[in-house]
Amino acid sequence: MKTKTFTSKIKNKLLALLVALSFFCGANAQNWTQINTGTNKKINTICFTSSSVGYLGGNDSLLMKTTNGGATWSNINYTGINFLPGGEHVLNMQFLNDNVGFITVGPYGGSYGTTNGGLTWNLINLAGNQCFNHGLFFFDENNGFVGGSGCFQGEIISSVSNQNWLTGNWNATVLEGPLNISSNYITDIQFYNNNYGLAVSKSGYVFRTTDGGLNWDSVPTPAPLFELTSVLIVNDTLAYAGYNAANTGFGLYVTTDAGLTWNSDGNSATFFYPDFLTLHKTGNGSIYTGGNSQIGPGIIFSYINGNSFWMTETVAQSINDIASYNDSIVFAVGDSGYMVVNYPQLITGLNKINIVEKDLIIFPNPANSTLYFNESLLLQDKLFTTNIFTAQGQLIKSENQHSTIDISDLTQGIYFLEVVTTQKSFKKKFIKE
Repeated sequence: MKTKTFTSKIKNKLLALLVALSFFCGANAQNWTQINTGTNKKINTICFTSSSVGYLGGNDSLLMKTTNGGATWSNINYTGINFLPGGEHVLNMQFLNDNVGFITVGPYGGSYGTTNGGLTWNLINLAGNQCFNHGLFFFDENNGFVGGSGCFQGEIISSVSNQNWLTGNWNATVLEGPLNISSNYITDIQFYNNNYGLAVSKSGYVFRTTDGGLNWDSVPTPAPLFELTSVLIVNDTLAYAGYNAANTGFGLYVTTDAGLTWNSDGNSATFFYPDFLTLHKTGNGSIYTGGNSQIGPGIIFSYINGNSFWMTETVAQSINDIASYNDSIVFAVGDSGYMVVNYPQLITGLNKINIVEKDLIIFPNPANSTLYFNESLLLQDKLFTTNIFTAQGQLIKSENQHSTIDISDLTQGIYFLEVVTTQKSFKKKFIKE
């Protein structure tokens, strides 16, 4: 009994240490501010077409739109979507521009497209036996893919090529998955170029094409096979896949050979045991993933371009999707109408509670090569990050610094310096001479 008690204490101390180390890696994480979306429904998907216009969709026929960069959201009074009785939801969404967009409705509602900003929708006449639709990807109005599964059948990807999505002929490809059952449906699709693309399934298999979707090869992820939720192609060799492991997972799945083989990613591994429900890359190359974990309702991981590790932060709800605009303004959405944004004060004009501007002193201002700021206000927060934004809100530099930052490489103009600590966020405008 004494041996067992001692061993248990050692395990508990080791776990506490590992969790503390995980929090250390997240100490420089971005601060997230909640936005009131005006709904309590679960938000499943979000996308932006510009710095002003964005769309979101969710449970119980939820469709909303913003025209002011995400500061406020309004319900769309739309027509044309047939929601079947018993609860139908907007599952996935992609807009090509302010007017043209596509959604999947489930579990059996079909796939739809709009050409007038979501006011009216038309059913996409998919080929074959495709009953369940979820994943989608469109290059343009004449080339796209919708993935799901067949009735009493396994994974299917339907595609239209060089024909309009509404009037053209869609072709269905039945994929060779591990089991021929409809519950193994395609959850996400992404293409890197016209030839190379990846699709992921609830079966735990990745499907890979190198000929523009004419043929798909199946590749398993590490055993045991968890339900795959999302896929992100970073470059011609590197890609990530998220999964739902009921809070028993460790790190993202990663491939470094263009999807031929998959392994657990040690860089994103954490003892929070998260479920990775979404993946997103911003215009400046930063990578975000979100979901839920054992330590809280929701969690967001960020791999900021230029940093050498993933940063983590817990949030109030499970994160279901992430989107961005202006390269660095990132929104995450989740259950119960939950939405957070990383830098609201620059674009949306929202007041962030923990932003303190008067306490941050920067000098000289204007500056030419080096910008200094007072370190005394940071003494209680040993870990912090300095970020520089353009006047348009684009993150162009992020460094771990103490009291100076080199700005000699910046062109002349107006910028914002942000200092993010574990407790507060400080921001000040400066001029580069």
